[in-house]
Amino acid sequence: MSAAEIYKVDVRDPDLSKIRQLAMDSRAGKLIVFPTETVYGIGAPMSVSGIQEKLARLKGRPAEKPFAYHIGEWEMVSLMQIAQTPVFRHLSRMFWPGPVTFVVRDAQGEKIGLRFPKHRLAAALINAAGEPFVATSANLSGQPSPRTAEEALQGLGKNDYAVIDGGPCELVQDSTVVDVTGEVPVILREGAAGAEVRAELAKIAGGQFVRKRILVVCTGNSCRSPMAEGLLIDELRKKDLGGQILVSSCGIAARPGGKATTEAILVMKNLEVDIAAHRSKPCTREDVNQADLILAMAKEHADFIGNLMPQARPKIRVLNVVDPIGMNMLIYEAVLADIQKKMKNLWSDIIS
Repeated sequence: MSAAEIYKVDVRDPDLSKIRQLAMDSRAGKLIVFPTETVYGIGAPMSVSGIQEKLARLKGRPAEKPFAYHIGEWEMVSLMQIAQTPVFRHLSRMFWPGPVTFVVRDAQGEKIGLRFPKHRLAAALINAAGEPFVATSANLSGQPSPRTAEEALQGLGKNDYAVIDGGPCELVQDSTVVDVTGEVPVILREGAAGAEVRAELAKIAGGQFVRKRILVVCTGNSCRSPMAEGLLIDELRKKDLGGQILVSSCGIAARPGGKATTEAILVMKNLEVDIAAHRSKPCTREDVNQADLILAMAKEHADFIGNLMPQARPKIRVLNVVDPIGMNMLIYEAVLADIQKKMKNLWSDIIS
């Protein structure tokens, strides 16, 4: 057996060129030991031929027992093509990136584990590889999970793998594992953040959780999208859905911190909806990722979001509302009426 290659990396100022090289090595089939916030893991990209069997042999565990997939950014959730239930979306937003592994169903209906570690080096490695890792704790089956690179080396012995030594793990505890494939989520293993997860599951059991997030998009986030956001929030509150469906807005060319236009504030005030506290914000990839439904005021906004993140296109709906910026109150009133009509036509999408 070859001796393991060890690379000490400063978490605060990592040598990313070395991480990229190790990512390339992993794509060629080399196993990489890497730190997470919980324990040290070992794995390689999911496209590596025979990776499940290779890890099973190394750990000395049955080949039919699957390993979890580790992602390095939100976009990889879509790449995995998993069933994103309202409960999964809620819990993943609460605890990812972080020390929780979710058991979900893939496109074939099979159960798989999915983990999004909150560790700079783990994310850098996985993202440099360009795809999720199939990974597991870097220890032999039945042995304690390693909290340091030294423990991983002692447990795995001499083998052909590389080790990223990023120092001791922060939480020194295995991740909490939650099965979200059934009607009621179940904790399969309680570890790091276990108490917080249990508390959130209790809220879910009582129906007290955010099951949907809606993002409204326009250009400057100063008139159309704030009006639509205000309308939706008010209507959902009236129907007692405000705690279950959250609404936010952004602009593809917005400057941060701008107020809604005076005309937008006034026409909304006529409906007894106050948007005076609104402050504009530019659209980000995180906004798009977190949204379950995106209401674009015009095709140009849908195109911008779709080009920014192609996987978001199926959740975009275009309202085709004209821009009233710089126009008089009569135009604003007409635009507001148009928004109301078109959102009413989309109501089933909004609350489903």
